[in-house]
Amino acid sequence: MRKFFKYILFLAAVLILPVGAKACPVSVTITATNEETGQSQVVTLGGETSLDIITGNSVWAIGSEVPILDGAIESFKLTVNVDPEVGIEFGVRAGGSATTFKILSTDTEIVSFDPLVNPTAYASAGITLTDRTPTAGAAITGLFDGGKTHQARYNGSTVFANLVDGFSISSGTLTASEDKPLSGSQIISGTVTSIESEFRFTLSARDSASGTSTFEVVPEPATIALLGLGALSLIRRKK
Repeated sequence: MRKFFKYILFLAAVLILPVGAKACPVSVTITATNEETGQSQVVTLGGETSLDIITGNSVWAIGSEVPILDGAIESFKLTVNVDPEVGIEFGVRAGGSATTFKILSTDTEIVSFDPLVNPTAYASAGITLTDRTPTAGAAITGLFDGGKTHQARYNGSTVFANLVDGFSISSGTLTASEDKPLSGSQIISGTVTSIESEFRFTLSARDSASGTSTFEVVPEPATIALLGLGALSLIRRKK
């Protein structure tokens, strides 16, 4: 019975597994621009990884701090799930001048999947700002519409959500977060074939910012039911 149950899980995973869910390179692009001099540097982080056929999780993270301009990428972690879902965790530090950071989740190749019709979606993001300089005060300015620091997109350029306003602090640390929708999930009308996530903001000199985000799309219940029926049909034929 246990073997039979494992077979069902395996078959369901195969049926739901997206086209992009296979051994592939995970690449993350981080661009830093010095707002005083205009100098920019692009750092591409990545390595070979694979997706587990049952859990569907792929996680890639840096093991140590990476210099960028005269600041640093203090931490970075990318999670991709075959739901499909993409998540970012990062920490950056600005150099001697205010610095603009653009953090693009990944090459769209690994978050593309078989078409999902009218799926539901959910996006969430959070930013923590830390004042690290002798001079009091720190600020983060969002560069997406409405002064937002994070954007979740699908099908390459269609915006699902702009999240988390830029803000400032006089000292210490402050965290802000935002979800879309506020609870549950929201239907995307039409066909979705890829998702991506991006942070874009300007950070005050020598201060730090860290953040997290997740963007998930889920097949409509009718699609999931059809996949389940298909799995049972194949199992009966097998028997």
